Amino acid sequence: MRKSDIVTLDAGGLAVMGRALRARPTRADVVWKSGIALALVALVVASLRFGVPPVVVAFLSEDRAPTETALSIALTALVLAYGAFTFFHALRYRPVAPVDHGELPDVSVVVPAYNEGPMVRVALLSALGSDYPPSKLHVIAVDDGSKDDTWRHIAEVARAHPHRVTAIRQPRNMGKREALREGFVRARGDVVVTVDSDSQLDPRALSEAVAPIVRDAEVAAVAGKVLVLNRYESALTRLLAARFFLTFDLSRAVQSRFGAVLCCPGALTAYRRSAVMRVLERWSAQTFLGAPCTIGEDRALTTWLLREGHRAVYQSTAVVHTIVPSAMAGVAKMLVRWERGNVRESLVMLPLLFTRWRTRDRIFPTLDVLLDLLQFPFGCALGWVILGRISARPLEIVGVLATMGLVAFVQSLYCLRSEKGTDFLYNVGYAFLAAVGLQWVFPYSCVTLRNGAWLTR
Repeated sequence: MRKSDIVTLDAGGLAVMGRALRARPTRADVVWKSGIALALVALVVASLRFGVPPVVVAFLSEDRAPTETALSIALTALVLAYGAFTFFHALRYRPVAPVDHGELPDVSVVVPAYNEGPMVRVALLSALGSDYPPSKLHVIAVDDGSKDDTWRHIAEVARAHPHRVTAIRQPRNMGKREALREGFVRARGDVVVTVDSDSQLDPRALSEAVAPIVRDAEVAAVAGKVLVLNRYESALTRLLAARFFLTFDLSRAVQSRFGAVLCCPGALTAYRRSAVMRVLERWSAQTFLGAPCTIGEDRALTTWLLREGHRAVYQSTAVVHTIVPSAMAGVAKMLVRWERGNVRESLVMLPLLFTRWRTRDRIFPTLDVLLDLLQFPFGCALGWVILGRISARPLEIVGVLATMGLVAFVQSLYCLRSEKGTDFLYNVGYAFLAAVGLQWVFPYSCVTLRNGAWLTR
């Protein structure tokens, strides 16, 4: 579905949400979630019926060598301990309390856009319509050489709000990093908030996002909570919505406890402008393996700030809704782009990890980056063990799938902390989808790190 199909203009020229974005759960949701639940129950029952043990139990079977069994037990214990550690800290996470309007700093909201069409109007108007004091809010819209009607939408919003919106038009497409750089340079506020042009802010998102910066002088970046705007558009967007909530909310909540959120998202992040300006030129001119870094700009800027000793935290009460691809091809391209940026920045941070790169809370961020880099070799080793057992005992595929589903189910229960209902079951569906169709993303991203193509534009 095109953005022009889900965003229209009313009689007054304002952008409004189309049916796909306003939709609510339907009978299709009941069918999908019932199917996922029944499939999970069937797998567990079949596993018990055929005597097929889950993967962890299979590690301990009698036909394995003592050394191999001991290694399996140790590995399993480490994985369970790390999982318990992350859940413990995720459950202890609390957002920073909001500040009074009188304490709110001047804020510049930067919205870079390229071929976004009417959706950019939604992003701009959601910022202008927030509950932030108008006298302290300035919006900067940067058209990065769009070839569609993006500039028309930006210009019309700027004309309607001449003292609150600055419209900038790049002479050609120079990349999102350069568009953001232009916004940071033009910013007037003590805090700069970046918002993607395909996103819509909740009314309190800006005032909530700046609170950690006001209350803690060490905080230089605040990640907002990213939810899926078109979550009910298709079965795939439903799966992504559940995965976004679990992956981003849980991981960032844990990382925030140690002041080291590794990626503050482009969809919504508040930055202390003085901190960004000290790394702006190095960030904007960054190269990797001799090639300019044109993707992963949000992860890269977070990396630069962490390297400088600042803290990056998560504010779950600062909510933004963003559009995700509704087809598998678009999702795969999005994930490849993200993974390339993540791997690149983890490698960039690697030399720092064994130094005193932070004065406090150093151990967990170091472990977090190392585990991110080790996920592929660990996954290959685990996959080799599983394939070996399945080739010898084909029915054990049932136990593998049941274990995968149960682990995803237990993880998904975290969603109930914020989202009541049964939508968390979609994360179980995503786990199966990822296992079957997305295992290639990480290795492919690793061998194509120099490729800076945006892919989804």
